[in-house]
Amino acid sequence: MTGRAAIARGEPELYTRRLAELWRFHADGTLRPHVHAEIPLTEAARAHDVIESRRNRGKVVLIP
Repeated sequence: MTGRAAIARGEPELYTRRLAELWRFHADGTLRPHVHAEIPLTEAARAHDVIESRRNRGKVVLIP
């Protein structure tokens, strides 16, 4: 057991506090995920190619 699962199971109060902190950062704009590309859902295969080839430097978002 590693990472998030280990903390969630081993220290649930710490996990809950840290998760709430992350959501606060997101809400106030401190934490903003980097979006590498927005790709139409009809081109999902291209999105998978970008991720699998490790060309992305951030999130790859599928747009419906």
